[in-house]
Order: sequence, then structure tokens, then C-alpha cells
Amino acid sequence: MTPARHRLILAAALLLPLAALLASWAMIHRQAQQGEDWLIPIEGYDPRDLLRGHYVRYRYAWPTAPLREGESRVDPAYASALCVTGIAPHIRTVRPVSPTDATGDCAIILRATLGARQEVRRLESEIFYASQGQAIALSRKLADPRLQGLVRVRVRADGVMRPVALDFRPRPKPQVAP
Repeated sequence: MTPARHRLILAAALLLPLAALLASWAMIHRQAQQGEDWLIPIEGYDPRDLLRGHYVRYRYAWPTAPLREGESRVDPAYASALCVTGIAPHIRTVRPVSPTDATGDCAIILRATLGARQEVRRLESEIFYASQGQAIALSRKLADPRLQGLVRVRVRADGVMRPVALDFRPRPKPQVAP
């Protein structure tokens, strides 16, 4: 084997893993950009686990429809799938659904997924990773009773959602029943 051919084989062997890594990144990036954005109200807390990095942990505050006579409340946080009504990005209400339920009135169906440790990640809470300064500012805003936290999630066609950003708005005044 000639030295030039040997160098060519070595260069190809070194570039092949890099090309595979770039292709994998491009595919994941493209998949992350697909979907529709929705705003979900949240309630927050921040445990500051320094071993896991800087993040803000929050719970979804799902808007549920009023109960009708004879209905019982199922906590949407523990459902494996939720029917969302509304027009993106604004959720009007959610309700738990099973595979046999009619979903014609649903704008989109959100689904629980498997987490990194193969546990089922319910539709209860999530983690939003941020820089140290940003995580501190976000956790302060989540603790402010005058602000309503909203997480902007991108929902793919298969119902899997991924947090994209945290937004804050003035908390709406409680409505007094007539």
C-alpha cells in the first residue's frame, strides 16, 4: 500500500464518524423544528440540583372544563393522553382521553412519553434548562404571585411535546361568581 493511499484511508476513517455525527445532529434539529407551538399555564418551583445543571422545574396548570352533572374529575396531569381544545397557541381546555374516546373536537392530542431512564413522563411536570443567570431570573418570576408563567411547547404530529421557552404575563384577576 502506498503512503498516499494509506493517508487517504486514514482521513476517510477519521471523517466518517464526524459525517455521521453531523447527519444525526441535522436530523434531530429538523425534527425539533417541526410541530405547532402551544402556551401552557404553569406553576413553578426550582429545587436547584447542582449536579443536574441549571434549570427551572415547573408543573403544568392544565385548564380543565367545568364538570357536567354525573362527571367525575380525572387529574389531567396523570393521564397518558390529553385532548386539547383551542386555537394554537392558546389552550382553552384539556381533558384526559383514552384510545377508545372520540377526539373529533380536539385541536391536538398530547401524549406522555418515555423519559431518559425509561420511566413514563406524565403530563404533570417538566424541566426547562437555562443558563445560571437565566434560571435564577426565571425562578424569581415563577415565585411572583402577580405573574402567570406560561411554557411554550412545540408539539409534533405524534403528540410529543418539547419545551421551547418560558413566558410570563400578568396573572388574570380571579373572576367572582354572580
